[in-house]
Amino acid sequence: MTKHHPYAVLFISLISLIGMSGCTTNSQNATVGDIDISGSHANQVEVFVKPKSDAEIKEAYYNYVRNAAKADSSRQAAINRIAALELELTNKLLEKSSSSDEALADQVYLQSLEKAANLLSTSLHDFPDAPNNDNTLYQYARTLDQLGRGGEAVEALHTLVEKHPDSELYAEAQFRIAENAFTRGDYLSAEDAYTEVLLTPTSDRFYEKSLFKRGWTRYKQELYREAVDDYLQALTFHGFSPEKQLDTTEKELFDEYFRAIGLVFAHLNGAESLTDYFSDKPNFPYLYHTYKVVADIYVGQQRYSDAATTLDQFISAHSYSASLPDAYLEIVSIWRRGNFIDQLHAEVEEIYQKLGPNAEYWREHNNEATLERTSSALRAYITELALFHHGEYQKKPTTKNFEKSQLWYQRYLESYAKFAKQDKIRARYGDLLSAAGRNEAALAQYSIAAFDGDLVLDKKSAYAAIAITNELYKSANGYAKTTWMKDHLDYVQRYVTLYPTDTESLGLVTNATALCFAEKQYEKAIEISDLISLPASAKQSFNILNTRARSYLNTNQFSEAEAAFTDTLALEGITSSQRAKLESSIALSIYRQAENARDTGDTALAQNLFNRVSDTIPGSELAPTALYDAASLALKDKSWQAAIFFLEKLQSNYPRQKYAKETSRQLSVAYLNAKQTDKAASQFEALANSDDTNEVKMTALWQAAQLYDEKKNTAGAIRSYRDYAHNYREPYPQNIEAMYRLTQLYEEQNEPQKRYYWQNKIRARDKRVSSTKKTERTVFIASTTVLDLALQKQAEFSKIRLQEPLAVNLKKKKSAMQEAINLFGQASGYNVTEITTQATYNIGEIYREFSQSLLTSERPKNLDAAELEQYIILLEDQAFPFEEKSIEFYETNLSRVKSGVYDQWIEESHKKLIELFPARFNKSPKLESSFDD
Repeated sequence: MTKHHPYAVLFISLISLIGMSGCTTNSQNATVGDIDISGSHANQVEVFVKPKSDAEIKEAYYNYVRNAAKADSSRQAAINRIAALELELTNKLLEKSSSSDEALADQVYLQSLEKAANLLSTSLHDFPDAPNNDNTLYQYARTLDQLGRGGEAVEALHTLVEKHPDSELYAEAQFRIAENAFTRGDYLSAEDAYTEVLLTPTSDRFYEKSLFKRGWTRYKQELYREAVDDYLQALTFHGFSPEKQLDTTEKELFDEYFRAIGLVFAHLNGAESLTDYFSDKPNFPYLYHTYKVVADIYVGQQRYSDAATTLDQFISAHSYSASLPDAYLEIVSIWRRGNFIDQLHAEVEEIYQKLGPNAEYWREHNNEATLERTSSALRAYITELALFHHGEYQKKPTTKNFEKSQLWYQRYLESYAKFAKQDKIRARYGDLLSAAGRNEAALAQYSIAAFDGDLVLDKKSAYAAIAITNELYKSANGYAKTTWMKDHLDYVQRYVTLYPTDTESLGLVTNATALCFAEKQYEKAIEISDLISLPASAKQSFNILNTRARSYLNTNQFSEAEAAFTDTLALEGITSSQRAKLESSIALSIYRQAENARDTGDTALAQNLFNRVSDTIPGSELAPTALYDAASLALKDKSWQAAIFFLEKLQSNYPRQKYAKETSRQLSVAYLNAKQTDKAASQFEALANSDDTNEVKMTALWQAAQLYDEKKNTAGAIRSYRDYAHNYREPYPQNIEAMYRLTQLYEEQNEPQKRYYWQNKIRARDKRVSSTKKTERTVFIASTTVLDLALQKQAEFSKIRLQEPLAVNLKKKKSAMQEAINLFGQASGYNVTEITTQATYNIGEIYREFSQSLLTSERPKNLDAAELEQYIILLEDQAFPFEEKSIEFYETNLSRVKSGVYDQWIEESHKKLIELFPARFNKSPKLESSFDD
C-alpha cells in the first residue's frame, strides 16, 4: 500500500465514531427513506430501502444526495454517511491489502479518500453552521492528512478550535496542532497549543503527554528551568511505581522522562544547578536518580570528571541520604569506565573510610540490603586494589608497592576474613609475602587458604605451602629443621591424597620420599610413596619406586623390597646403568630372604630362595653365591638330587665363578651318593681340568676314566684315558694301563689306526722306561701289545701276493716279513712264556708262508717251456732256506717241552713239523724227555 501522512494514524481511532455521529444527527428524526425524492415534504413518498450490500447502501445515499434539496438537513447526514462508508472502505483495504493486489488496492484506497475528502468539504461548505461540524472538521482534517495534505489538515483543525472551543475534540485538536508545530520546529506555537491542552478541562487523555512535550518545546527554546518544571510535573502526574517494580513499557517511559530531565540539568551547569534546583525539594523521591541520569549523560559524552563531580555534589549535599552508597559506587564505576586509575583508587579509599563495615553511616542507615550490596562492592574494590598494587610490586618490587598491596590485603582480612578463601585473598597475600622473602608469614597465609583439617581447599596454596616448608626445612637447623620437615610431609600427604593423579604430585612425592630416606625415616618414605599410582614412563616414577624399594630393604622388609625393585625395573626408559643397579638390588632382596629362612631353620624355603636369585637375575654377582649356598644346604641335608640340581645349574650357568673347583668336588660327591656314576665321572673329568693341584687333577681324571668305563661310556672313557696317558706319565704302571685300555676301547670301536697308535706308544714307552718302574702287569701289557702289533704286521704280510709287478710285491712282502719277525722277537724278549711260544710259532709260520709264496708266485709270461722249467728250479732253490728257517723255529718251540712248557703254540708247532716230516715228528712229545735231532 502507499505510505500515508503520519497524521493518518493519529486519526484512525476516531474515524468510525465521527462518521457515525454524522449519520445520527439530531436535526432529522425521519430516516432517509422517509425523505421525498423531490425534496418537497408534501410530495414525499415513504420509501423503504433495504440494500443488500455496502455498495448498494452507498449507492442509495449517493442517489439521495443527488436528488435531495441543497438545504435539506438530511442531505448533510447522507453526505457524512457516505464519507464514513468511503473511509470504512479504506480501513478494510488497509487490513486486507497484499502484495498481489497492492497496486489496485492503492488506487481504490486513494479514490475512496478523495471521495471522502470531497464529501466532507461539501458538507462543511453547504452546512457551515451545522451543530456537529466539529466532528466533520476533525474527520476532514484526518482524511486530508491521509492524503498527504498536511497543511490543509492543520487548517481544518485550526477552524475546529476557533469555531468550536467547547467541543470535546478541542483538546485533541490543539494537541495535533501542537505536534505539527513541534515537528516543523515552531516551538513557540507548539508551546501555546500544548498549554491550551493543559488548560482544557477535558484534556485528561493528553494532559501528561502535553506537559512532557511542552517541556521539550521550552527545552528547545532554552527555557531550561521551565522545561524541567514541566518534566517533573509530568513525572509526578504519571505516578510511577518504584523503579524496580516497573514493567518494560513503564521503565522505558520512566527512562525517557529522566533522560529529558538530565539533558536540562546538563545544560544548566550540571551539579550546581541540580543542587540549586532541588534545594527546596529535599523529599523528591527521585533525587539521586536525577543526579545519576545527569552523570550518565556526561559519561555518554566521555565527560567523566563532570559525571563524578555531579555525584560528588550529591554526596556533599545529601551526606546522610539512603542513596549515598549508590552514589559512591557509581563514582567508582565512572572512573573505571574512563580508566582513571588514580581517581578510582582514591574513591575506593574514600568509600572504605566512609562506608566501611564499621563506618558511622551504617548506624543511621540500617538497611541490610544496601549494606550487603555496598559491602560486597567494597570487598571487590579492596581485592582489586590489593591485586593492583601486587601487580605493581611484581613489575617493580619496591617497598612502597609492597606496603600498598599489603595494606589492602590486611584491610580485606580485617573486614572480610570469612570471604578470604572464596576470594583467594590469603593465597594471593601469601604470594606477595613469598615474593618478598617473608616465607614464614607467607606460609601462615597459604596454610589457612589451603587446608581445613585433612581437606585441601585450595590446590595452588597447598602446593605453595609445600614448596615453602621445603625451603624452610633446607635452611633450618636442629629442632626447627625437624618441625619444618614434619609440616612439609604432612602437607604433601594431604595434597597427594586428594590429587593423586595431578602432574605435580609425582614431583612432590619424589622430593618427600627422598627427604625421608635422607633422614632415615624409611617407614615414612614408604607411606608417602604409596599415595599415588605411578605412570610407567615418568622419570619421577623411577626415583619414587627406587626410594620405596630401598626403604623396604633398609627396614629388612625384603619381600616388599623385591616387589618394589621389580616394579621399578618395569618402568619405561630405564638406562643400562640403572637396570644393572636395580637387578643387583632385586638379587640382594631375594638373597636376604633366603638368609632369613636359613637362619630360622627353614632350609627348604632357603634353598628355593637362594635358587630364585639366579632364576630372577641370572646376571647378578650374587647369583653363583646363592646357588652355592643352596647346594651347601642341600648337601648338609643329604638332599643329593637337590644338591645335584643346584650344583649342575651353578656349573652350567657360571662356569668361571669362584666356587667352580669346589662345585665340581661337591657335584662329584653328590653324583656318587645319588648313584649317578656317569655324571660323577663327568665331574671328575671337569675337576681334572680345573683344579690347581696336580695330584687332585690326576686322581680326578683317573676316577673319571674308570667311572666312564664302568658305565660303558666309551667316549668319556677314551677321552679321560687319553688325557691321562698324555698328561700323567708317572706313575708308569697307571700310565701304561691307561694306554692299554685305550687300545682295547679303540678295538671295540673298530678304530684300528687309533688302536695301532696307542700300541706303538706302549711299545716305545716301555722300551725307554726304567726296569725299576716296571711291574708284572706292565710287562704283560707291553708284551701282549707288542705281540698284537706283530700279529697285525703278520696279517699285513700275508695279504701281499707275489704277482706282477713281482719285484715290487716281493720287496713289500720281504719288508713286512722282517717287521713282523722283529716285533715277534721283541714280544719274545719279555720272557712271558705264552707270549714267547706264540711269537716263536708265528715266526715259523712267516718263514713257511714266505717259502710257499715263492713257490706259488706268478710266473713271468714271456718264458718258453725250457725257461719256465729253469725258472721253477730257481724258485725252489730260493724257497728252501725259508722252509728250513720255519722248521728251525717250530723245533725251537717244541724244544721247550723239555723245560716243562707245553701250550697251544707248542702243539701247533708240533703239528706243523708233522706236516713237514711225518715220519720223524709223528708222535706226541713227552715233557719228561727230549728227542734227538
